[in-house]
Amino acid sequence: MSDNKKKEEITSFQILGLNFPLDKTALINLTLKVWLVMATVLILSILFLGYEMTNADLPMGSIAGILVAYLIYILKE
Repeated sequence: MSDNKKKEEITSFQILGLNFPLDKTALINLTLKVWLVMATVLILSILFLGYEMTNADLPMGSIAGILVAYLIYILKE
């Protein structure tokens, strides 16, 4: 893929005067992988460690998955 085409796919958003790059397809792929790892860890901890889920596990886990995926995306760049 050429650099010009890749630059067109990358968008950015601004918070507090800072620009954050965003490639939607890469972020979606990373988010799905992070959610899969988080779900695996949750299932294993329920089965083997006796963890009991709370009401906050699913909604906060999905938000945390997006944030972790974006952190991995930024560190990868």
